[in-house]
Amino acid sequence: MKKIIPNIITVEEAKIIIDNGKSITDNSFQHPLISKIEDIIESELGEIEWSKPTYKRVEGKPGTFRGLRHDWHVDTGSKGHMQWCDYGGSILLNDKDTSGFLEYRDGTKILPKEHYCSLAIHSSDVEHRVYDKGSRQTLLLFLQRKL
Repeated sequence: MKKIIPNIITVEEAKIIIDNGKSITDNSFQHPLISKIEDIIESELGEIEWSKPTYKRVEGKPGTFRGLRHDWHVDTGSKGHMQWCDYGGSILLNDKDTSGFLEYRDGTKILPKEHYCSLAIHSSDVEHRVYDKGSRQTLLLFLQRKL
C-alpha cells in the first residue's frame, strides 16, 4: 500500500513544525496540529498506537545534504530493528525545487510540488529511497497499528 494524501497541513502549519522540530521529535510539543495530523492518518489507516514504539521526527536542515539521503530501504529497518513498524510516512515541509524527491521501487516519484504539505504514506514493506538536493525538510512518521 502506498498513497499520497494532499494538503494534510497548511503552509503556516509546516512552518510551525519546522520551528518546533526538536520538541516534536521528543514528543514535548503539545499542539492541536499534532492531533489534526494523527486524526487524518487514523481516518486513512485505522487506529494507530501513538505511544512508543511509534515516533515522529523532523529531519533535515537546509544546505546540509546533497544527494542520496536514504538509499533503497523498507521501514522495518535494514537490520530488522523496527519490525514493529506497520507504516512509514512523510510530510514535506518546504516547497523548494532543491527539496529532492521520494521514489518508490516501482518507479513512482513524488516531487516537491506534490509532497509539500501532503502526506506520503506506505506500508512498511514498500521499498523506497529519498534524494535531497540540499533543502529537504520533512516530518517523518513511523507508525504501529493499535493491537
